[in-house]
Amino acid sequence: MNVSTIKDSRSVRTREALIRTAELLFAEQGYEAVSINTITREANQNNRNAVQYHFGNKTGLLQAIFDKHSPGVAAKRADLIDALLATTQPVARLLATAIVEPLLDKLTDPDGGEAYIHISAELIASNTLGYSLPQAHPVQIPRETKLAKLAGNQLTHLPPEIGQQRILMMNVLAFHGISDHARVRRNRQLDPMIRDTDFMASNLIDSITAMLEAQPSPNTLQILGQRQGK
Repeated sequence: MNVSTIKDSRSVRTREALIRTAELLFAEQGYEAVSINTITREANQNNRNAVQYHFGNKTGLLQAIFDKHSPGVAAKRADLIDALLATTQPVARLLATAIVEPLLDKLTDPDGGEAYIHISAELIASNTLGYSLPQAHPVQIPRETKLAKLAGNQLTHLPPEIGQQRILMMNVLAFHGISDHARVRRNRQLDPMIRDTDFMASNLIDSITAMLEAQPSPNTLQILGQRQGK
């Protein structure tokens, strides 16, 4: 093995160590609470500039985490949509299933899968990670064309402002529901049904389906009209 190969191998190991460490720290403490110095120290890196060298800054490290997980989730969703479109399942439930099931799979991914769910839930809540306007956010995630097209078609009966907000709320509910469940299911003091993953997943899919199918109330339409000056 030549010197160049050894350096490349060492660089890959360093990147992987920093990503794994950042995943765990961001998931446990929150993205904003974790410093670059803490990540470097916990990853056992002697070079204090390791994060900057490999990722540019903390945002670049966060992007690397999403680059690690998001494409796989997007690919599974696309495959699931293709499979479900061949069935008689209603579109709203098909969409909800495609949103939820690939995220559930991350809970059994030993390489940072659960951490990815917790990080995503936090960033969606703080508007750091956007699904409605991804180009306005520093962290980019894959555009899920099939999912977006189906969701758009499903919500054509709604004013666009309501449809856009429901798409955002679907993602919020999915990530937060699964993130919370990942912690809840470890608590043996809780009711077994609350900790049951299959039960939670089915209920979550039911809830997102209902969100997609629900007609806006007169109050919601009235508020929308008032804000638009109608």
